[in-house]
Amino acid sequence: MHHSILIADPIDKEAQQMLEAAGFEVSAPGEPTPEEIVKLIPDVEVLVVRSRTKVTKEMIDAGKKLKVIARAGVGVDTIDTVAAEQRGIKVINAPGSNSRSVAEHAIGLMFAVARTIPQADSSMKAGKWEKKLFKGTELEGKTLGVLGYGRVGKSVAQIAHALGMEVLAWTRTSRTDPQIQFTVALEEVLRRADIITIHLPKSEETAHLISTRELEHMKEGVFIINTARGGIVDEEALLHALQSGKVRGAGLDVFENEPAPSQALIAHSRVVATPHIAALTHEAQERAGIMIAEQLIEWSSAK
Repeated sequence: MHHSILIADPIDKEAQQMLEAAGFEVSAPGEPTPEEIVKLIPDVEVLVVRSRTKVTKEMIDAGKKLKVIARAGVGVDTIDTVAAEQRGIKVINAPGSNSRSVAEHAIGLMFAVARTIPQADSSMKAGKWEKKLFKGTELEGKTLGVLGYGRVGKSVAQIAHALGMEVLAWTRTSRTDPQIQFTVALEEVLRRADIITIHLPKSEETAHLISTRELEHMKEGVFIINTARGGIVDEEALLHALQSGKVRGAGLDVFENEPAPSQALIAHSRVVATPHIAALTHEAQERAGIMIAEQLIEWSSAK
């Protein structure tokens, strides 16, 4: 039996070829608009998306034959899972496919803020030689506070340990690793860490987890890195802490308001900002596409 599949956001070529070879009828119209997807979806059994397409109730309702929604990435916060569940539609994703990519980006932002690499580059490109402005800080010997210890947090901790950093991780579930210290007290991490990196999911509990009170507990001159989700850090409170010098630098890949984040925060001279690209690597997209293709082939053969 041939299952019809609509690939609404381009996925890895190898993954698409796997699906075609397995007998799926694949339609990959490039990057269709939500309106175009609503028109195409009535004949489709499987919808594949990445992060571009938000799968709304309207799309799900229009998908009369829809059986599976697959996100070639981590997390399903771009999919109306309640509407899917009501219709008995299976929702799958590719957990762990981009963990290493996000971890490396977090480490990259640490180097960027500790050594003001982007600022020095901008200065050079403007024809200047401002050597005295860019005295940096080494990462070796510093305490890294890792908030959240899922796949990404663990990967960051391992890389940081290899760089000679002391790693202190905040986690609610008890863990053991001889190279890493764990605590269930957030305040202990805030008090001890020279650099704080966030690897938590976005939820009611984590919204504005880092705000004025938490910033006050931190060391003078702390660095803050966020490659998790916008809104875990209160951006207004962070901007005040940057202005006062309490926070020496911030490396941010995610923002409360995307794709139009707070310009005041981004324009700050000690902020290094990237447009939500931590998970965006060739390797992560290939892994995610193949993980999804394998799950869909398994699903179709079980029919």
